[in-house]
Amino acid sequence: MPINILYCEGNSKSIDIRVIRQLLPKECIVHPLGGKTRSFFDSVINDRRINPNLAGIVDHDFDCRDIKPINQPLPCHHQQIQIGWAWERKEIENYLIDPIVVQRALQKQAPSSEEYQLALREAAQKISTYTAARTALSCFNFKNFWGEETKNQYFPKTYLFPRRLGKETCETKIREIVDQYKGDRIVKAEDVIDKFTNLLDLFHVNGFRFNHYLTFFSGKDLLYAMQDKLRTFGFDSSSSSPLEFFIEKIVTRMERAENVWDWLPEWQELRKLIINSSFNSEY
Repeated sequence: MPINILYCEGNSKSIDIRVIRQLLPKECIVHPLGGKTRSFFDSVINDRRINPNLAGIVDHDFDCRDIKPINQPLPCHHQQIQIGWAWERKEIENYLIDPIVVQRALQKQAPSSEEYQLALREAAQKISTYTAARTALSCFNFKNFWGEETKNQYFPKTYLFPRRLGKETCETKIREIVDQYKGDRIVKAEDVIDKFTNLLDLFHVNGFRFNHYLTFFSGKDLLYAMQDKLRTFGFDSSSSSPLEFFIEKIVTRMERAENVWDWLPEWQELRKLIINSSFNSEY
């Protein structure tokens, strides 16, 4: 039988849930289960005893592996059991800011393709060094962000974005984070900084990960770095920020559209997996 319950990160009103509901067959119930923690994975495994046609989908987050994007959700395992899938891209915003999605959702209200892609590229260039630092910290399982509160209603309160994004600042913050959180681990700040240095060429202009920034960069960071351009494009409101107005308009249009899963190859593949997968044999 196809998957008929899909556990997801977020809450019932989150953007993730609203988007995923548009991609799946109506028979599949999308059930929010909070953040991606060990309890999330354990819940999928344990609850399959009640309903074996249950799976989960989680954000990809920053990845230390050398992977080539293939436009497919990635198998996600816990305790050697496949609990479902991870998005190939870092998080849901990475899909919502895709030029294809923006054009399909907003149609005549979309910015010109050339201007929008330039704005995206400029945002990626702005955060490229910071993203390399975040990825290096993730490779060693450390807290991977810093900065100031954005005071933006779209983002969770835990979301921070730094004022300074240069190499020296990133190295200083890496040292502070490693020294604060390493405990009795043998890893040193220099180990993480070496990793950061080795990653820089990949994340800078014309590097492999820069060329695939919609996969490897944070969609939330790209949005925040692009918010002034969004205001220029006319996505502004007296009651919300440009990026909040922009994303809400895209998601609302998606909720009214038909066959949204056809917009991106990975969305098509996810729908096929939901319809054709079965985890019964694991129990």
